[in-house]
Amino acid sequence: MVTRMQAARSVTLLAVVLMLAGCAGSPLTDQQSPGPETTVEEFSYPSGWSQEGMTDLGSAIRTHRTAVENTSRRSRFTTADDDSNRTIVRTLDTDAGTALVRFSDTLFGADEHYYYSSAGVFEYDRTTGELSRNPGENWNPERIASHEQLRRPLVYLEMNATKTVTVEETTAVRYTVTGFRDPDSIPFDTATGQITVAEEGFIAEYNITRASDGNSRQERYDLSEVGTATVSRPAWMPDE
Repeated sequence: MVTRMQAARSVTLLAVVLMLAGCAGSPLTDQQSPGPETTVEEFSYPSGWSQEGMTDLGSAIRTHRTAVENTSRRSRFTTADDDSNRTIVRTLDTDAGTALVRFSDTLFGADEHYYYSSAGVFEYDRTTGELSRNPGENWNPERIASHEQLRRPLVYLEMNATKTVTVEETTAVRYTVTGFRDPDSIPFDTATGQITVAEEGFIAEYNITRASDGNSRQERYDLSEVGTATVSRPAWMPDE
């Protein structure tokens, strides 16, 4: 016979089970930030770009530079060949008037750091521990924050817009690289990868691999902390 206390326990247990089931059954989508609702057909393409790909390389690069001009930001450019890996990281803090650049090359064992401020330019070789000072040297923030190599991997690429994504809290379009428009003008046979471009016009990232005769080169670019990047005095700087 079921006693009154056993019945009460059964009701309590059932209530707990139902409550837990309800929590476990809550849709995960409620906890995730929604993606952009814009489609590739509706996306507002900046100058130099279209749904079919890049319409003009020069225009696309100018649009990118204009979009990030005088803006704090951090960017990384990496080139990976069959026998080496070279990386340049550039960070600009427009509010503080400072910048930091790091260059590394696995082939030559290089690991160099540069700090830019109103006091001048300071270079630190992490491999040797050597510190060079150039007090009072003028420097151009936009030149220090920009990658000269940004343009090169984009030449003659064939691509098409495949989806819209959210980067740096803004809507962007992602392209899939399928090859070259003019293969005879490029010393590579194939090209694969993706490129992401924001509505504002800046190139948010790309990852492109070009290959020929068993050799390949992968080039990656990533832009982040747009408008929020900060540069503080590095730990390797001597005491003031």
